[in-house]
Amino acid sequence: MTVLSGVKVLDLTHYIAGPFCSQILADYGADVIKIERLDGEVGRTSAPMYEDISLYFASENRNKRGLALDLKSVKGKEILHRLVETSDVLVTNYGSNVPEKLGFNYETISAINPEISMVHITGFGITGPYRGYGAYDGVIQSMSGLAELTGHPDGPPTYVGTFIADHIAGLQAALGTMLALFHKERTGKGRLVDISMLDGLVSLLGFSVAEAKLHGIKQQRWGTSDRFQYSKAFPTKDGYVFLGAYINAPEKKWMDFAALIGKSEWGQSNSPFFLEEGRFKNREKMDQAIAEWTVQHTKEEAFQLLQQKGIASSPVNNLEDVIDNPQIQHRDMIKTLNIEEMDVPVPGAAIKLLGNPVKEFTAPPTLGEHSEEILAQLGFSEVEIKEFIASNIVRMETNTGNHNELNLNS
Repeated sequence: MTVLSGVKVLDLTHYIAGPFCSQILADYGADVIKIERLDGEVGRTSAPMYEDISLYFASENRNKRGLALDLKSVKGKEILHRLVETSDVLVTNYGSNVPEKLGFNYETISAINPEISMVHITGFGITGPYRGYGAYDGVIQSMSGLAELTGHPDGPPTYVGTFIADHIAGLQAALGTMLALFHKERTGKGRLVDISMLDGLVSLLGFSVAEAKLHGIKQQRWGTSDRFQYSKAFPTKDGYVFLGAYINAPEKKWMDFAALIGKSEWGQSNSPFFLEEGRFKNREKMDQAIAEWTVQHTKEEAFQLLQQKGIASSPVNNLEDVIDNPQIQHRDMIKTLNIEEMDVPVPGAAIKLLGNPVKEFTAPPTLGEHSEEILAQLGFSEVEIKEFIASNIVRMETNTGNHNELNLNS
């Protein structure tokens, strides 16, 4: 049993933010039912692909059960509302007006089940002047100020190399789900959780907001440097190694570092590099000497040597390095899903609960894979289920790729 065993989640999501939220809940034991339109959510065919597998979809939809349902039909809405009766949470990241059109807005579902919570993720939130505007990750990175904060001082605004706005929204939605579940435990009532991708990134800006307002600092792109704890990436034989706060190193650590790079004289009290102030004044010359040392080593060698002297550092890893990294492997942060007899690597679960491990990963469901099973659990008869399939209200796709095969003996 995992920590969310017994929690039932209805997943009416697409793309990244919503599926990532519900995947987190599924990893920790929630029974997540992914409800899709009859032709599947758009992520199923989104690039990048490997043969006929969407790696995009695979990375956000493990550990779920699948139900393909026509929510525009009266019977489809009836099936959804029966699911609502016994569920704890409904997660969606469709536009602010879509749930109302399809019959799963908060007012509707809470009238059916006062204990259910709804977690609604949108680009700008369900209130405010932008509530109806469209948004993608790059839009949110731009509006939040993150793109303007990222890059080199003499370069253009730069976007983070992964869909950070989507994933942060999904993570905060998972946290919002837990707050709603805690509220239900205390009061017996569900809550509406309003998650905005824009809010999510703005919440990460930290002191940059105060600096802009109080000091008038508008240009805050620093590349690989840090004004307060000088940090930088240096070239190596096979890439780069990143040194953190080396210029701020205390006396003993600085002396060890200087000796390591062949500059023991920097550790003498009469050296212009001995005090932190002098290092800042002479950092161009200092950085040149450090680079002359790092380039003699591979990034892994330099990283290990620096860490042994107490200098926080890291190889600048490409993604193959990340997959092979021993710390990342030890922490189970790269897992493998078997999808259509192919092994597909995906990120693991980041939150470790000692003594209560995450659920063993299962492949994302094929389209409507568990439709029969879910409908039977709702009390629909074999005859009714056959009628739903024949009427194209429900769709099933087996692991062999066949559509609407009914096997109530399985």
